[in-house]
Amino acid sequence: MAASATELYEQLTVLLTLATLTYFFSKRFHQPTIIGEIAIGIVIGPSVLGSLRIFQFDPTFIATFSQLGAIFLLFLIGLESDFRALYARKNLLVAVGGITLPLVFGFLTAYFLVPPSSVGASGNQLMMATFVGATLMATSTAIAAAVLLELGLMREEVGQTIMGAAVIDDVLSLLVLSVVVGMSRGMVDPLSIGVLMVVAVAFIAIGILVGLRVFNPLVVAIQIRGLKLGLKHGGFIIAMAIAFFYSLAAELVGLSAIVGAFLAGTMFGSTPLKEEFGEGAGYLGAVFTPIFFISLGLQVNVQAVWAAPALFLFAIVLTAVAIVTKVVGCAIPARLQKMTRPESLAVGWGMTPRGEVGLIVALTALTAGVIADDLFSMVVLVIILVSVLPAPLFKRALHQVDRERHAAAKAAAVDAD
Repeated sequence: MAASATELYEQLTVLLTLATLTYFFSKRFHQPTIIGEIAIGIVIGPSVLGSLRIFQFDPTFIATFSQLGAIFLLFLIGLESDFRALYARKNLLVAVGGITLPLVFGFLTAYFLVPPSSVGASGNQLMMATFVGATLMATSTAIAAAVLLELGLMREEVGQTIMGAAVIDDVLSLLVLSVVVGMSRGMVDPLSIGVLMVVAVAFIAIGILVGLRVFNPLVVAIQIRGLKLGLKHGGFIIAMAIAFFYSLAAELVGLSAIVGAFLAGTMFGSTPLKEEFGEGAGYLGAVFTPIFFISLGLQVNVQAVWAAPALFLFAIVLTAVAIVTKVVGCAIPARLQKMTRPESLAVGWGMTPRGEVGLIVALTALTAGVIADDLFSMVVLVIILVSVLPAPLFKRALHQVDRERHAAAKAAAVDAD
């Protein structure tokens, strides 16, 4: 027991120290923090230091804490997601375009270019290709939001469209993930898949309804009662208990735990305690979420990639497919909804970075045995590339939108005079 505790403290010390250093390193080079965390995981994993036996991480410990990190991350994303965006026609059309093309062309790319040797022991070519397509569906809300905030365009039409469509992308991506997880567990016939889709939609609908009618008033009442008794965070504590309950319920009905965590976050986003919950979950996420992203890097094996040269062509094509399908799939619906050309391109580039949800889908595929280590490593590297490469073009498009906005305001002022 003592040795186990010692190992736990040692690995937490190393991981959290590296996560902190990575944060400063990433900001120094103006890159998303998750890119640095994955990169450091690759360095200390089997690809570099791990192959030299310099330091070994306990896989059970990493798996447990990275799962907690994923749950806190999806809870926070849900907390910041406004479900009213689902009812905005423009957001819905942009989101549908932004998931349909990546899913279809990602599926075709994987189905025809990935060799059978890169399919996991529990998967087949169909399931593997569906998982790969699903990794390209989601949009990184964190990366897009950071750039929009930096340029002060979050509240402009282009910013609201990107963030609203990203919420819908995340919801639909998690639905597809739920279906593919069910397929990996043997539910591959059309009837079983149909039942699973119905279960996924019903779980989300019932979860939101029960949350709004029962759990939201409950956490507020507990918070008020707790404050009278000197308990400052009673509402947050019970909210996290409910989030874990939703994660458990999601697993029990055949979905992924992160679907439950995301759902819990969205329903608490409408409470007056949203800011407090965000702050509390943010502190928990600050500890556990970096471990999740570092764990992705730990599972990337560059040596396995080099040993599978057949995947190189796949990676190049998938990177191009991931970028082009998002830009085209989102920009065209935005343009059809009367947005200007610079605004439409900005929406397309802003929806291109993948990240949190896409990486979780990839890890789920690896854990379920649907994809092999070399394919997982290659998919993670592709997600990193499509999260970094479009950033300069996104900023350039936003600058053009900003110039266009100022020119319009100047012209309006002249007309008023």
